[in-house]
Amino acid sequence: QILAVWSGLGYNRRAIYLGQLAKRVMTDFDGELPRDPDVLQTLPGIGPYTAHAILIFAFNRPLTTIDTNIRKVLLHEFDLPSTTSRRELEMLAKRILPRGYSRDWHNALMDYGSLALPRRLEQIPPLTKQSRFDGSRRQVRGAIIKQLVKYRRLSITKLIDSLPFPEKRIRDALESLRKDGMIVTKRNSIRLA
Repeated sequence: QILAVWSGLGYNRRAIYLGQLAKRVMTDFDGELPRDPDVLQTLPGIGPYTAHAILIFAFNRPLTTIDTNIRKVLLHEFDLPSTTSRRELEMLAKRILPRGYSRDWHNALMDYGSLALPRRLEQIPPLTKQSRFDGSRRQVRGAIIKQLVKYRRLSITKLIDSLPFPEKRIRDALESLRKDGMIVTKRNSIRLA
């Protein structure tokens, strides 16, 4: 059900994690999100950045988090080289965080970066570059998930015939989906996990 609603948004694994996370929060935490970043990180799909972001935006906790845009704003405003380490940026972010306004501060940094500085920030190179989507494994995985949401169970042969990708690419994507626990394969049949 989650994948059917999520379909087309990309990163289907996040939808699976969201469902697993909701179940864990209900069973292990009486329906309340934990407010400890270390405990949050034990939940499916939550790493350090997401744990801090949840605590900042949901609970206004006095924490910092640095996404791509916040990084660029800090580099620009403090005239720092693009090689400034994440650790150095985190220390700076902690020093300038206004007490009691973590949520507002992070929203302001994101808005400032997207509304006031976009052209200037384009000159700052990102730390990582996302690969092209067309022809990528992500595209093949997404197409497989879309078929499984629609048909629930398929033969691998029928799936291969229905997709416009080479068989090897489809089989590689199927294996990665299986390893990620998103699909179950049985003989020549596949279904969502």
